[in-house]
Amino acid sequence: MKEGYVVPIIEKIAYGVGDLAINIAYTTIGFYFLFFLVNVAGLPAQWAGVIFFIARAWDAITDPLMGMISDRTVSRFGKRRVYFLFGSIPFGIMFMLIWLVPFTNQLLLLGYYAAIAILFNTAFTVVAVPYNALMPELSQNYDERTSIAGFRMSLSFVGNLIAAVGVSLIVDVIFKGKEEYVTSYPVMGVIFGIIIIVLIFITFAGTKERVTSKTAVQDGLIQTFKDVLSLREFRIILGMFLFNMIGFDLIQALFIFFLKDVIRISEDMTFVVMGIPLIIAVCSAPLWIYISDRLDKRRAYIIAAVYFTLSLLLCLIAPVGNLQFVIMIGVLAGIGISASQIIPFSMIPDVIEYDEYKNGVRREGAFYGITTFLYKVASATAIALASAFLGFFGYIENSATAQPQSAVSVIRFMMAFAPGICFLFSVYFVSILPITREGFDEIKRILDERKKSIANNT
Repeated sequence: MKEGYVVPIIEKIAYGVGDLAINIAYTTIGFYFLFFLVNVAGLPAQWAGVIFFIARAWDAITDPLMGMISDRTVSRFGKRRVYFLFGSIPFGIMFMLIWLVPFTNQLLLLGYYAAIAILFNTAFTVVAVPYNALMPELSQNYDERTSIAGFRMSLSFVGNLIAAVGVSLIVDVIFKGKEEYVTSYPVMGVIFGIIIIVLIFITFAGTKERVTSKTAVQDGLIQTFKDVLSLREFRIILGMFLFNMIGFDLIQALFIFFLKDVIRISEDMTFVVMGIPLIIAVCSAPLWIYISDRLDKRRAYIIAAVYFTLSLLLCLIAPVGNLQFVIMIGVLAGIGISASQIIPFSMIPDVIEYDEYKNGVRREGAFYGITTFLYKVASATAIALASAFLGFFGYIENSATAQPQSAVSVIRFMMAFAPGICFLFSVYFVSILPITREGFDEIKRILDERKKSIANNT
């Protein structure tokens, strides 16, 4: 492996720390925000779904714009890293504000959470889109990117774990559960917000933008959409990524409802059960990196997605109050979670070289901006529909008693089937993906020859 393509381990860690911070925020929102709106702020489930949709829809609009902005940015800190420096503090502060309950009137709360969620997602975008676009600029080596993705996803799983376990530990154990949620959630927000700010700054200080090439900056948003979506390899990767992430988001949004309303896990054990799948996911990361190296990323993902789908079917038969059975589901699902987060993120950067090979330009920001735009529209729609199903089947907000059987049943069925259906769709897209290790290496060889030719002629 050429030295120019090797990324020092300390830099891989510094890059991964950024995803640790992003995933503390992302996972906390994903696992707890819908539950918080319904069972702490006391909003109807349908209203909570509307807030989720508004925030994600706005986020989707800003993502491709941010991608184009970062592609065009010129600064002494680089075109990606500069946004870590100036975006970290607003990101952390907005995260803190989202967990307050400043009013008792539901209409005022609806307006507050819609506004603050929009501001939070804007700050999130300013950091997350350049962060994703930075990965292809760390290295162009096919296997080195898998290694970088492994460090990134291992640390992102730590962020997931801190969020999933830490929130419940603070609000259910250190504080006294539901009776103190109005106080404990804001305290959690301040603690996590400070951690997020510090970690994002570490990523700024510890990474380097080393892969440079001609960037397409002259086109407008609509033309950029057309150009990027005209690339067949990108459309296939996009289909895989969208369905994979929607499935994962549905698990995040429904899992706390599944534990508290279907299985009825005690509050002092919630943080344990929330953490088990993510601990297993972290431990399983080297396994999926190894399998990807041996079998190719595509085959590894297909195996993982089918396995993940089958493991979720156990939610149909999980007995009420059976802690051991839920832990078993968490262990089995954690192995699938690991692959669903590592492999897709290591495949997306490979399309950047295909674009450069065919069109002569690099558009990392545009690719990631458009990807997250479409993902967040689709994810917002899926979460809003799941929330609507909760409300339609009689879920009672901020209830001190057990939920009606209709609501319990729809949570169980959505957990068992909805994510799995999404994963199977993603398998189809991976099965038709033409990018192989050999093909990628050949394209990279041609690109290297082009660059040498240009250098020799200047």
